[in-house]
Amino acid sequence: MSTQKPQETREVTGVWPDTRGGRLPILDQFEACELAEIDTSEWYVPSADEGRQLAQAGDRLGVYLMAYRARHEAEVGRGLCNRIVAARLDPAALDEILEIESAFPDVAIVAYDRPLRRR
Repeated sequence: MSTQKPQETREVTGVWPDTRGGRLPILDQFEACELAEIDTSEWYVPSADEGRQLAQAGDRLGVYLMAYRARHEAEVGRGLCNRIVAARLDPAALDEILEIESAFPDVAIVAYDRPLRRR
């Protein structure tokens, strides 16, 4: 008999499930009704530790970081990026984000302006 636990699935089917992972600070910038209009199928739900790591990195860089499942796309026009502007990063910040991404297999990390700039 195996004592290994089954691998937890971290797919998102609706508004960010606080009980299953680390909610990223960027999501606190939106009303629940606005989040409900966004296609979350491409979002990666980090563990609590991963969420803390991303939040701390965002604080250091002065941006909001969002985690996306690599090779997934939101429905056209319904992604988070349709609502807010991505951050312009200097080479050092880009390098830090690439280093963080290397610890998150199959995840893309995107930086957004802080404070958010809406489209």
